[in-house]
Amino acid sequence: MGSYTERDRAHAAMVSLAGGKSDSDSFRHEAVAILHRAIGVDGWGWLLTDPGARLPTRDFSENVVVDQALRRFFLMVPRSWDQPAAPAGRPQWERSAASVLPATTLSAATAGDLQQDLGWREVFGPAGIGDKMRVQLTAGGVCWALLHLHRDGSSGHYSEEDTEFVADVAPLLAPRVRADLRTLGPRAEDPAPEPGTIILDQDLSLVAATEQAWRWVEILGIPGPNDAEPLPGTVYAVATHVAASPQRPQRPARVRLRTAGGRWMVIRAAPLATGSRVPAGYAVTLEAAPAGDLAPLLMRAWGLTRREQQVARLVIDGLPTEDMAAALFISVNTIRDHLKAIFGKVGVTRRQDLAAALTAGTSTLPR
Repeated sequence: MGSYTERDRAHAAMVSLAGGKSDSDSFRHEAVAILHRAIGVDGWGWLLTDPGARLPTRDFSENVVVDQALRRFFLMVPRSWDQPAAPAGRPQWERSAASVLPATTLSAATAGDLQQDLGWREVFGPAGIGDKMRVQLTAGGVCWALLHLHRDGSSGHYSEEDTEFVADVAPLLAPRVRADLRTLGPRAEDPAPEPGTIILDQDLSLVAATEQAWRWVEILGIPGPNDAEPLPGTVYAVATHVAASPQRPQRPARVRLRTAGGRWMVIRAAPLATGSRVPAGYAVTLEAAPAGDLAPLLMRAWGLTRREQQVARLVIDGLPTEDMAAALFISVNTIRDHLKAIFGKVGVTRRQDLAAALTAGTSTLPR
């Protein structure tokens, strides 16, 4: 839609934005404004992901279409364009980020016939939405977020040039999304609630929930979209992941995400056993994220190598240098070299601060 000169300016603006210090909300809105000027965008949604689970966590959007049919949307996602076909024997959710193009469009995936897509046919098309672009924001070989850009039905399909432009600027956006995970949120003054439990039936409808679960939903800061679907979207996403699994018995799933106040929590879903191979429903638990769950995620966010992650885990465990060397069968000097490299990446000088950065303050070492 835009001329080459307009896109050249848009690319320069995106470079400037990526290197700036704007807050997260301003960054997301300005990035979409730049994309709108370059390719034309009528609606958008940022979907943060847990890269370990490859599942969505938080959604920031200006598109209320999904909110009108949230459970229905997530139940059809494994069969729709939004998750490209996975290798045989693996659920759709588990497609490797590295095997998907940075930007793809629904029109390209359906050869221009949007009706071929289940999600468009049943949810988006009837709401007046036309073509959609799905952008993977990948840094360090890991997908940290998905950016969805759509046009109204009257706006026409995205062109190959549109897709190429977005694919070109996507690597500028991904490191910022990853960096947002590194910041320590304000330490909560109140203790975390006890774990809470939500029971869903086979259709993911709410059956019951404990008082603690509702407290966690409140702390999370993602309200349910309507009275019929009162839970945050990520709860339905995690439960859907279990429900859509071809494995029997189905395996539990979990995601790690931050609350509105910066506290880290974990949401887990598991099938309810009935004595048969068909679950009666799903149990979802919400609780404060322990250090053991957070450390692998934050180590990836800081870009630690596999060996550096091994050393960092021992730092979190509080091992002295000599014991770390013995545990990894390397020399003390090599351990010190790794620690120096890790300190440089994380921007700390003490082991206590490193442990706090890699566990979001849930683990501290004796001073």
